[in-house]
Amino acid sequence: MLSAIRNKSKGWVAYVVVGFITIPFALFGIQDYVSGSSNASIATVDGEDVDINVYYQELNTQQRNLQQQLGAAYSQEIDNALKQTLIDSMINEKLLENFANSLDVVTLDDEVRSVIEMNQAFIVDGKFSEDRYSQLLRLNSYSPAGYEIAQSKALTRDQIKRNLSGSAFMSSTQIKQLNDLASQEREVSYIALNTSDYESQVSVSQSEISDYFNENRSNFIEGRKVKVDFVELSLADMEEPASPDEETLKSLYDDNLELYTNSERRRAQHILVENEELAKELLEQINQGADFSELAIVNSKDTSSNERGGDLGFFEKDLMGAEFDEAAFAMNVGEVSEIVSTDYGYFHIIKLTDIEVETVQSFDDVTEQLVALNKKNVSKKMLFDLLEEFASLAYEESLDMVADQFGLELQTSDYFASSSEQYDEAFVSAAFSETVIDEGENSEVIELSAEKFVVLSLSSAQPEREKELDEVKDQVASILSNIGAKILIDNLSLAIATALVSGDELMTNKLLTDNELEWNKEGWISRAKELPFDVTSIAFSIPKPIEGEHTYSSRSVDSLTSLVIDLSGVRLPEEDADTGIAALYMSQANNEMFVSLIKQLRENAEIRVFSDLL
Repeated sequence: MLSAIRNKSKGWVAYVVVGFITIPFALFGIQDYVSGSSNASIATVDGEDVDINVYYQELNTQQRNLQQQLGAAYSQEIDNALKQTLIDSMINEKLLENFANSLDVVTLDDEVRSVIEMNQAFIVDGKFSEDRYSQLLRLNSYSPAGYEIAQSKALTRDQIKRNLSGSAFMSSTQIKQLNDLASQEREVSYIALNTSDYESQVSVSQSEISDYFNENRSNFIEGRKVKVDFVELSLADMEEPASPDEETLKSLYDDNLELYTNSERRRAQHILVENEELAKELLEQINQGADFSELAIVNSKDTSSNERGGDLGFFEKDLMGAEFDEAAFAMNVGEVSEIVSTDYGYFHIIKLTDIEVETVQSFDDVTEQLVALNKKNVSKKMLFDLLEEFASLAYEESLDMVADQFGLELQTSDYFASSSEQYDEAFVSAAFSETVIDEGENSEVIELSAEKFVVLSLSSAQPEREKELDEVKDQVASILSNIGAKILIDNLSLAIATALVSGDELMTNKLLTDNELEWNKEGWISRAKELPFDVTSIAFSIPKPIEGEHTYSSRSVDSLTSLVIDLSGVRLPEEDADTGIAALYMSQANNEMFVSLIKQLRENAEIRVFSDLL
């Protein structure tokens, strides 16, 4: 899988990967770092430096994050895309900063402090924590002054965005028109015709098959194929280990006691609310004898349990969160907790209803399992002890020598292409590698699973070739049958729609009856309705009918399907509703203005990037 990602991490794909994975930090971003600053620059914008220390510190952070997430799939292409994305972002920020300064846009210290104190990263027990603030800044190599300067610059840049947002507007009439369009409903029926139902009506001659093949030979090319020899070393090839003695089994039992231990489990009900005052009121009612289950049904925000009176079933430690566990595993059956707050701003009231104590299976009860575990462990050790020798010999000798030395079977594959799913992906990739194909060497040891390894070499190869007509004539006949059937259903859908438009009820009924067609009556649909064959989109694109009449349309959807659409009505909901379409439209307009501003600033600025330092 990782190799597949690696192979696809080229060009624009790398930028997509970087764009989705390198999420801007909610806490720190890429603003100016004060600590460790120097005059060295990675770029200049109108003669002003873009600090190289800031660039490298942020680059290192994002490289680590990406490498942890992608592992072996992290490629040079992705790294290059990351560097370009980062330097572009820093140049844009410098452009916005200079633009804001030219307009005398400022951010007050009180604004900066207010934003910092509202940052959830610094909140402890519902309040801003200076200790948490200092600790997180220290862990990320920030000084408080440096971080506050960075936030001030970020807020100043953000003012530019907000001012742009405020400059776009729509009239109430435009907003109403957009809302009406978005909330409009249409009454729709449709007939779907598929080529599979009409291919039997199409006759294809041998001359047509031959002509199509000769005109489309490039569509019938078989790619390169290879056949490989391979030797497989697996756990199943290991000799049966001797039965372990009792001392070995008891030691294994002690070492793996957690495997035979059923941890303590507890069962509880809870009420989850977002308001601490409400939690206090509910706890007071419970203490005065109110029914816990009824209060949970009415008040709990946990939709997965509230209908069951807040019952969470049995759970072990470390499943429900630290605060919840601390309370639940300190209670006795029947007790109700105090209010338990969480870091996410929610509040629990917990009632413990049952306890299943920890149990441990005895040595005698699991002896057979221990024997099997021991034998598997011994076999694995044998396998991995042999693996290094297996790899070394495969590097130096032919596969028949490897097979003979290890007493393994030298196997040969069928011919397969690079897109084959007949063999493991890693196996196919190795077979088409430069080492095997071009250099004629044995592959490296390929891990097919934790218990199976293989080495392969090229046995023979078939070059890319044009197939002969005899090999593909059935395929060509099927293609021509589908093409002919598509012409039939396109003509049929048009004939039905034409008969409907002209009011020829007799012809319409005949066409429907002869072809055993029925209307799919969907009734009133909105733009959000999901219907097959893109019916919703088509229904909202055709002209609305005159009141009391219908609009009919025939459409070719794809190479397999044609439609007849009956649009019988258009209406608006009885109540006005804000669909959000106007806000979305404004957001897009604002974004386009911001992108345009950045483009203009870049065009008018003197920008130098020291690419050799990236």
